[in-house]
Amino acid sequence: MTNMYVDVEALNLRSTAQVAPGNRIAILHLCQEVETLSDADQNGWVKVRVDVEGTAHEGFVSGRFLREPVAEAREALVAQAIREWLRFEKGLGREAVDPFFKYVGEMWQAIGLRLDGKHTDIPWSAAAISFMVRNAGEKFTKYKNFRFSGQHSMYIFDSIGRQINEDNSAPFWGFQLFEAQPQLGDIVCKWRITPQTFETAAVSDDYKSHCDVIVRIGPDDLQAIGGNIGDSVGLTTYKKTPSGFVERADHAFALLVNKVPENRVA
Repeated sequence: MTNMYVDVEALNLRSTAQVAPGNRIAILHLCQEVETLSDADQNGWVKVRVDVEGTAHEGFVSGRFLREPVAEAREALVAQAIREWLRFEKGLGREAVDPFFKYVGEMWQAIGLRLDGKHTDIPWSAAAISFMVRNAGEKFTKYKNFRFSGQHSMYIFDSIGRQINEDNSAPFWGFQLFEAQPQLGDIVCKWRITPQTFETAAVSDDYKSHCDVIVRIGPDDLQAIGGNIGDSVGLTTYKKTPSGFVERADHAFALLVNKVPENRVA
């Protein structure tokens, strides 16, 4: 019927439309795509078909934990963030251990730095975001206009400046938290160590910071994926204000709004 996405960190796929011992077929992950085969029944169960580790399964899930697709360009970036989260075993794979240090090395090398991932004293979270955006650019070329960097502050500065100048070639425009409600595929930014504001970030590209790609929007909070979280790629929860904006808490100060249109690579 239609394709939808899992909208919770883990969702049970069951053989019957009920919670019962022994009827769990598999556990589906956040943003996993499913094909719905029925409308929700009176208890909210939806029959779906889904690929689990290369094998197609049919079963039932609670429909309240599914979401509709968003724009394909946004889904492309979300998919890359989820890919890295899964490669790092949903936050359990540690950066210093094989094969995970090799994945970090891939991220460094993608931005032109000859690091093999074994330099655990060097923060790699910006390289991770750059890697996700670059890979999304394989389907949507505008992502390739990102300012790929090992420092978040550099691409934050770039995105704010391009918003101010109304540069339509930019994949992201930087806004203050009260100026744009977060959506899937946006990037939320926060300062580290030295307090920053949107105004200081608009004039400086050299300060400690961190960013995450938004992969789930809930009624009261959102979840986003970033690198170098607990020495892995992990999920962070950000609270929302009653009006639906990212709350100015835990050092959050800017939102990079995804401006990539639906023009795929030819």
